[in-house]
Amino acid sequence: MTEERKASLFGLKNSNRDFSSKDNWGKNQFNSSFPAALACYMGKKEVKPVYLKMDSQYVVYKDYIKVSELFKIPAGLEISDVYFEFEGIYKPHNKYDETLLRSDLVIKSIPTDVLEDTYFSHHEVKLTTLPDSATFNKTEDKFGCEIVVRSVTIVHLAVNLIELYENKKKDLAAILNPVTSVISDWKDEKTILPLLPTMINVLNDILTENIDKQSPLILNPIWKTNGKSSALADNCLDLFVWSDFAVTRLFINSINTSKKGIDRYSRSLVWLLYLLHQYTIRDKINSSEIYTMPFNSQTDKAFAVNGSKTNPYMACDELLNPRITREEIGNIILNDGQLLLSPERRFDAAIYYASDIFEQEE
Repeated sequence: MTEERKASLFGLKNSNRDFSSKDNWGKNQFNSSFPAALACYMGKKEVKPVYLKMDSQYVVYKDYIKVSELFKIPAGLEISDVYFEFEGIYKPHNKYDETLLRSDLVIKSIPTDVLEDTYFSHHEVKLTTLPDSATFNKTEDKFGCEIVVRSVTIVHLAVNLIELYENKKKDLAAILNPVTSVISDWKDEKTILPLLPTMINVLNDILTENIDKQSPLILNPIWKTNGKSSALADNCLDLFVWSDFAVTRLFINSINTSKKGIDRYSRSLVWLLYLLHQYTIRDKINSSEIYTMPFNSQTDKAFAVNGSKTNPYMACDELLNPRITREEIGNIILNDGQLLLSPERRFDAAIYYASDIFEQEE
């Protein structure tokens, strides 16, 4: 590969990842870097991502957002003028969180030796397959993708809400009071269970009070295949964006208040309100404390929702017919970058394609 034709991804010239190196094309890196490049490409083509927001009736609706607005790039700057930091620390959140909170993607100014970095936005990234295992056998209009939400995403959501109350901490404490006045031990499942309906109402009050201040949080690109096969559909790529408020519907609408225990969905609500309460009593939060509140579930992720649950939120023309074609992938992965990819060697795939194993002798 010549010096002039280094492998690269569209729009990511300024980044903490060197895409000419194979080390930056592993699964974990590619799953966050390709979506950022897809967003840049869509921005160049003036194709607006689908923006999923929440209205005052707690319903998720579909809007559109310019990529420059998605990344909160100031007027006068272009995408080529900013820096893409993957697995980076979004420094403004450190003002509130005692831990070094990382994001999948941080958009900021290009680092210099003279000026401090200016931070524009932070995002969680979910590159998802359409359809997933729960919807591949349904009609195409019912196809959906599975979204797995990390525990740290709940922390980012909490800090986003905390920022809205920076100068109104007493107001936040008053809204939380129906919950915080009753709970003395946030690990006491017996106390919390009957309070779940109240906790939902409290969170909804916080969100409706700030309905015009929701912010893009999750970048959710979808890649569509022909059914359950690995073959890409002709129209195979599009970008959905979940606002921080819309993300709350993924766990709130999955909570069963009649259950006898705290599951991952209700735990996400408990974690969120606990972090907000922390802020009202000590100005900062220590997000590591939520991991001591597992409620019989592991803390490797907050929760997951399959395609049957996400389809009603995401169903639209763009989900049915994504706007970026398979041929355009060559405009996003540049200079033979695809040759540096290292697909996972999966045992189930090896068996599936080794048809001779199961040939019967006559």
